[in-house]
Order: sequence, then C-alpha cells, then structure tokens
Amino acid sequence: MAIGGTFLLPAQPPGGPGGGSGDGIWQRNAYFGERDTFDACFGHQPGTGQYHRHVNPVCLRAQLSDNLVAVSTSRTGTTYQEKQSGLTVSPILGWSFDGYPIYGPYGYSDPKNASSAVKRIKSSFRVRSITARTSLPDWALGFHTNVSQQLTSSQYGPPINNTFPLGRYIEDYEYVAGLGDLDQYNGRFEVTPDYPNGVYAYHVTVNDDGTPAFPYILSGQYYGTVSGGTARTIPATAQDYFNSGTLTGQASTTDPLLAAWSLKNSKQNTRVVSGYDPSAGGATTWPTSLPAGVQYSGGSTVAVAADVQRVRTDATAVYMNSNGLPSYTIGPWFGAVMTGGVFQNWPSSQNVQVQLPRSPAAAAGTRTATGLGPVGVWVNGVVLFNGLDGGSYSNSAGSDVGGGLVRTISSHVSAASLEGGPLAAGSLVTAFAMFDATLATSTQTAASANWPVTLGGAIVMVKDSAGVQQQAVISYASPSQVNYRLPTGMATGFATVTITAGGNSVTGNINVAAAYPGLFKLNASGLAAAQVARLRNGQVVYDAVYSAASDGSLTSAPIAVGSAGEQATLVLYGTGLNNAANVSATIGGVSAQVSYAGPQGTYSGLDQINVAIRASVAGKGKVDVIITAAGKASNPVNVTFQ
Repeated sequence: MAIGGTFLLPAQPPGGPGGGSGDGIWQRNAYFGERDTFDACFGHQPGTGQYHRHVNPVCLRAQLSDNLVAVSTSRTGTTYQEKQSGLTVSPILGWSFDGYPIYGPYGYSDPKNASSAVKRIKSSFRVRSITARTSLPDWALGFHTNVSQQLTSSQYGPPINNTFPLGRYIEDYEYVAGLGDLDQYNGRFEVTPDYPNGVYAYHVTVNDDGTPAFPYILSGQYYGTVSGGTARTIPATAQDYFNSGTLTGQASTTDPLLAAWSLKNSKQNTRVVSGYDPSAGGATTWPTSLPAGVQYSGGSTVAVAADVQRVRTDATAVYMNSNGLPSYTIGPWFGAVMTGGVFQNWPSSQNVQVQLPRSPAAAAGTRTATGLGPVGVWVNGVVLFNGLDGGSYSNSAGSDVGGGLVRTISSHVSAASLEGGPLAAGSLVTAFAMFDATLATSTQTAASANWPVTLGGAIVMVKDSAGVQQQAVISYASPSQVNYRLPTGMATGFATVTITAGGNSVTGNINVAAAYPGLFKLNASGLAAAQVARLRNGQVVYDAVYSAASDGSLTSAPIAVGSAGEQATLVLYGTGLNNAANVSATIGGVSAQVSYAGPQGTYSGLDQINVAIRASVAGKGKVDVIITAAGKASNPVNVTFQ
C-alpha cells in the first residue's frame, strides 16, 4: 500500500507451533516449529505453564545491558537490535545444569587475552549441503545412540522441499571446527571479567542480523558432568545469601555463582499481556480480557513475585529458588491455529528449585544428552530449554508426529501496526503464509482503489462468530502474503479466514473487535506514516515527516511547529477505527485535539486522523503519538519536533 507517496513495507512473517514424538532421528528444531508462539522476549510455555526460552533471551539481555538497542516499542513488546559499536563483554545470563556459565553473544576476540577487542562470538554450526536426509552429521552421533551415521531406508528423513526445508530438524545442521569461535557444545574455554583465570563457558549465539543462530544456547550434549539440576532437598547447613528481597550475604562478593543472580527486582510482580487485548498492557493476574467459552491452561489468579526469590550456598553447591517468571513484562502469545489466533497456554507460577555445582568438571567419556525440558536456568530464575520442540519425523507416516500444529496455516495481523491481536471489522489486514502455505498463484497489486475480490488467483472468505460468510476485497496478493480488508458489519468474536488459491485452501483464526486502532508506520523504528498540513497564504500545504537517504532508508525529519496562524495539523493514517465515536490523541504523552477521525476517503478501510499540533511541543525532539478509539490505545508511532 502507498500513502502519501511512500510505500509501507511488510514485516517478516512469523512461524508456528509444534510438539510431539516420532522416530526420534530427525528431531524438529524448536525455533522452526514453535516461534509463532514466542512472545517478543522469545519465550513461551507448554500446558504446564512453565515459561521458558529455547533461544536468545533478548529481554533479559536488555535488562542486563548486554549490547542491545531498543528500536521500537509496541503493544506486543519491544524490538531490539544488536549494537554495532561500543561493545562490552556479555554478562553471565544463566547456568547450565553441568555448572558452567552461559554468557551472552559477546566476548574477547582472543579467548585468552582480556585486553583483546570485544566481538560477537559466533557459532561453528551451519546448515548442511545435502540433497537427501540419509545420514546424520558427526556431532549428532553422540546423542543418537545405537544409530549408525549412514541410515537405513526406514530411518531416512523426509525429502528436502518447501514442506520439509533444511533447518526444520536439528540434524540438518553440521558442526565445522574453526568455522566460528565455539565448539560442538556451543562453548569455549576463555577468560572473562567474572573468571579472570579462565572458565569453560557456553554462549547465546546470534547471526549477523541478530536472529538466533543454531544451536542457540547449548547443543545436543552437555560439555560437563551433569551434577546440577532440580534440587529435591537442600541441605540444612546451606546458608542464605539472599531471601525474599533481603541480601544476607556480602553484596560485594566476587563469587560469580552468587553475584550473577538477578536480585534487584525480586519484590516486583510479573506482568502478562493478553493476546485478546494487548492495548490493555500488562496485568499482575492473568489471563485477562478473556472471551466467554475459551478453554486454556495455566494462568494465575494471584500476583506472582518475579525473578530470583532465594539463594543459598554451601561448600559444594549453590541453590536457587524462584517462581520461574521474570520481572519484565511478558506476552502476548499468538497461535494462528488456535481459537481467535491466540495461544491458549498461559504461564503460571512454578516451584523452581535448582542446585549448581561449585566445581564443575568436563565430562569423561560419553557426554549426557541435553534432551527435552530444562537444561539450565537464567539468572532471573526462568528455566531454559535446548533447541528441540519434542516433535520428530516418522518415516512410516511420512510426516512429523506429535502435536500436529506445524501445518500450512496463515497468520493475520493489522496491516498498519503489523501486530497480532484483535482486528476490527472493516479494517485492513495482512495475512502471512506459514510453513509451506501458498496464499496466491501469482503476485499482483490492485490496479485501482476499487479493490477486487480475486487477485493473484487468491480469494479470501471470512466466516464470523455468527456463522455468516463474506468475501473480502484484496489490495495485494503474492504466494507468501495477502493484503485484504475485513468485511464491514461482521459480528464480533472469533472468526476464521480461508484463503483459496490454485485449488488449495489455507485457514487462520482471528478475533474480531468492534474497534481496534492501528497506525501505519514507515520503518522498524515506528516513524509515523503521516504528513503535516498547514495553512499558508490561504492554501493548505503539506510537509513530510521523513527524509529519504540514498539507500532508500527513511529517517525522521524535524517538524517546525510554525505560527499559530498556520494551524499545523499532524495527519496520521491508520485502520481499525470502524467509525468509533470517541477518538482522542496524545503527542509526547500530552493530550492533543483531534479535529477529524474517520475514513480517508480514497482507500476502503484506510482511516485518517487529524491531530492539532500544540506550540508546547516545539523543541521536544522525538515523541510518541498514540490515538485511542473506543477505549483501545493504538500502537505508538513517532515524529520529531524541532
């Protein structure tokens, strides 16, 4: 879609959930199969409510100042980017159950020299260059006991194609010594500020673009002897170091097993955002905004204390207790195959009690497989899992077995905010293909503002909560993405969208609201898709809120407030108002007058909001702009005032 001459670029599509069993030879990669159900912090939970992460704990890293920059904040969480300069050695982020520390992605370029430059530490794994899944990589033989490297035909994996792409299974990766900085367990021996004499340490790994890099944290086996893990009992002789918000030990301790724990927010309560209404923000009991009749697991009816609650120590081990939930806001979680497109597993308080050995040792002989479930704990008391989601390929069935949620589906988000959550009747929506779904047979853009009901071979049908089916008009269609408008007059509640192309149909579930505003943005930083209208010499003129660089990137252009006679007005574009009667706005947190909020007039489903610019915003620099319609706050966008 183009607004004011600027094309709004689509976001990258999310992935989807999974789980189960199978032959156990071709094991499904959790980042492939489950990332659709991750929140913005890359965490989620099974039906037991145990919140955990398989990959980069980005929100914990941000909390600990581990080389991240906040790019934008929305109703569904904050987006971060890796710093490009001014790097520092990552802090300890967690502990593996073999007792070795887990650091973030940054360390010394020379692992033996604390005076060497700090760099991003790279994984030594890569996707295999294979045309058929008939053998296992060397590194996987250690945890595939009694399986030969050259597989029998009954052990072969699926063909490599769009349905089963390379990277779907962890055995699709190979370890290449020297390719990166780490060994096949995703660690190395190194000096760190915490261990100036050196220690074996694992690392969280990320790619050049900041996405999680396989094997993410730990690989298929522990480096050390697993003498830690869940502590069923704690010796009576163990001494308190920290208990319920009170530090009883030495605050200046240099013992990393004590000093690394995240303690300062232990008196805060966990806050959870609901996918049924992310605009409501985090709540200390959950789920909230829950529609009638929804079946779910987990949740909490009472506030839950966050982060680490108790740390004890003795001569051989350190013991930690937590409720397994963090002090930063978590959620929402989405799942296109589930009711209303919302993931129905909610986090709940866990009795996390672990022990970590004071003297970890490298394993001799056969090393222990990391397996499913917790393999360590983050410094805030949240557990960490390895890279498996529990599903694997069944040769006899010809498909992955267990869970059944990794399938051809489509995810539907606001075309303006690109956030998950409710969608207003009559609003503009973007559907993304997930896994091997095909949404259209060709790529085509509507030739005029009179959008057709068939485009690129795609047809979009929507069935609302009253059982009424309507066809949607389409503005853009491609095999991986369709932009369409939800029909007006739809019943609120749960609906199903079916996109048919080339004889194949792909479904996705949504939650229809009476109004749920979204504002268009021009870049990942949330720059408003807007204009400034002014009166000059009796005519209305428009100023851009952005400037374009030679590479096509857009940055904020400072707005001059101008004289009172110019009546400067910020003209925003969005969707989801659905003719709401009460629309308000804030600029930089201060109420601003809305002179118009309603249909833009050219494109169906596109809303325009005119907001008066007060003289008091002059010199404020970059500020957020939020509109509220029918009591629902929009995603924030930003502009800059000189």
